Amino acid sequence: GTCTSEGGGDTVSSFGLKEKMVFGLDIGTRSIVGTVGYKDSTNGFTVVAQCTKLHETRAMMDGQIHDIAAVAKTISQVQKELEEQTGRKLNEVCIAAAGRVLNTARAYAEVTFEEDIVIDEEIIHPPEMLGVENAHRKMKEETKDKEHNFFCVAYTVVRYYLNDFMITNLEEHKATKIGAEVLATFLPDEVIDGLYSAVQKAGLQVEN
Repeated sequence: GTCTSEGGGDTVSSFGLKEKMVFGLDIGTRSIVGTVGYKDSTNGFTVVAQCTKLHETRAMMDGQIHDIAAVAKTISQVQKELEEQTGRKLNEVCIAAAGRVLNTARAYAEVTFEEDIVIDEEIIHPPEMLGVENAHRKMKEETKDKEHNFFCVAYTVVRYYLNDFMITNLEEHKATKIGAEVLATFLPDEVIDGLYSAVQKAGLQVEN
């Protein structure tokens, strides 16, 4: 594996950084990549340290963890290296996973009101969630997979609708009907459970 830190191997504390650090893990089929950084003043992300460790065995295949103990061991190795680089204890982690078992679907949902109302963030949320539910139903129908339960790991809004007119931002507009078309991504519960088990076995808590 390879590990690098900003500043020629010095710890983060030597840079005098006080920002909240984010610890991210990309748990892949061939390797695990850990990254530590912080959100800077320009709304960008500054990487402070990074570490990559190859799996010693075929602990993962096609994004699915087969050997939880082995993956947890590799996660712990990455965590330890990054803690040494940054001089900070890493307790919470953001995880990312992919693989051939990922399924995506697009779907639309709408909500109507008895009279014109001013749209705020709270009102926008229901059609998004309904869109995710419709995408889940569509994905299950298209894949004809009745054996597995699928969990939505992420979604993005493709477009919003205001009284049937496409619009980029619904907030503060008035409408009697709003809609959202979403693109949602799903993973089988078994994949999610394996990821959480490996991370927790390594002594970490999943932040998102």
